[in-house]
Amino acid sequence: QGYSSAASDVYKRQGLESRMKNKRKSGLKWILAVWFCSISATVDAQVTESLKAIGMENIRCAQTPGMTTVSFENNVYRSTYTGVGKAIDACLGSKTKGDLQLVVLENRIPRLCINLPDTLTEAYRNGEISLIQVYQQMGITVDTDAAMKALKNAGQEEVPSAWKMDLVIYPDLFLENNTFDELYTYAINLNPAVEMALWKGGKMTAQVILPVATNLSGEMKRIRPGIIALSQDVRFRHNIFGKMTVGNFTNNRYGAQLEIKYRTNNGRWELGGTAGSTGFSAITREDGWYIGRKQRINASLNASYYEPRLNLQFDLKAGRYIYGDYGVRGDCTRHFGEYAIGLYALCTDGEINGGFHFAIPLPGKKWSRKGFFRVKPADYFAWAYGMVADGEYIEKQLGKSYSTRPNENRSSNFYQPDYIRYFLIKEQQKEKSE
Repeated sequence: QGYSSAASDVYKRQGLESRMKNKRKSGLKWILAVWFCSISATVDAQVTESLKAIGMENIRCAQTPGMTTVSFENNVYRSTYTGVGKAIDACLGSKTKGDLQLVVLENRIPRLCINLPDTLTEAYRNGEISLIQVYQQMGITVDTDAAMKALKNAGQEEVPSAWKMDLVIYPDLFLENNTFDELYTYAINLNPAVEMALWKGGKMTAQVILPVATNLSGEMKRIRPGIIALSQDVRFRHNIFGKMTVGNFTNNRYGAQLEIKYRTNNGRWELGGTAGSTGFSAITREDGWYIGRKQRINASLNASYYEPRLNLQFDLKAGRYIYGDYGVRGDCTRHFGEYAIGLYALCTDGEINGGFHFAIPLPGKKWSRKGFFRVKPADYFAWAYGMVADGEYIEKQLGKSYSTRPNENRSSNFYQPDYIRYFLIKEQQKEKSE
């Protein structure tokens, strides 16, 4: 009985010591958790404030023991690579711990992921490497699935872009040589558009066309609606993107269009398709805004390849155009920073056409948005010229297509990884040489 009592006391002491040890471990874990949360909150605040200071929107930040993940949207800087460069610089100036990854958004839809290992960020902060070397060694990919998963439990977005309104003034030039009695027919317009981000991927556009000068008659001399549309972008897993647009489009078309595309991780290859159903829409003296009931189907299969050494973009499109003709179009575009200049060739129903197109930046590299309303010029002036403008090609209205957004060109919102890396490096080299 004495032995049993002694053994019981030993077991009690051991149990008490075990409980005390567990409590100390729990207390230590709790202290570490509080400490980590405090550090995380500090880092989150630093990164968020740094991005706010340069005008970024839709900012979110998530901190894990080995990674800081931040997402942002650039609605201030005209070029995509300038916006990305400013965001990288801002994050490098914050005291992040571990690896750093940045998700680049467009209307809250993820487009790119930039990865900066901790060894790279520390080497830069210690002055061991330059910003050019950071750009050369950083990872940049279209694949954002893992990064968005890390942001899933992040806090509320800072500086949201939803329901903010822009009044954008688009210049418009029509120039065509299709008559014998005049050298050219022309039309110069100003096309102001109200553009508003609604919800994730949702956007509203309402545009009016204001004639300035023309030697044409009829509708071209009248104030008329331009693009009036509601669009919804979505991103699925594995780099698949979709878009649905309904409304009034260019070239006197109204209706609906569906787009879907797949991009490889490096962004060099892009494959997709487009399908639309549209009717005729025009302003007439007799009927006012006339909207035809007959719907026409257009569809195409699209492929694109970006050649990084020469910054060449190759686009190939095959399908059915608005008025039932079938054809193939090929484009070759060279990117010179924010300038994009290209040639195209088109063969449809046995008729051949070709020409050139370009997109050039307009004055104003940065347009800050301090409130819910902003007035600004368009970021780019885009124009295309066709070689053939008479004969059967015009009579049968071959090769006719339309645009669903006012800023449809090859420079605006161009999120191509090789393009962004190349011109970030080039801009830094230019700054160092000055």
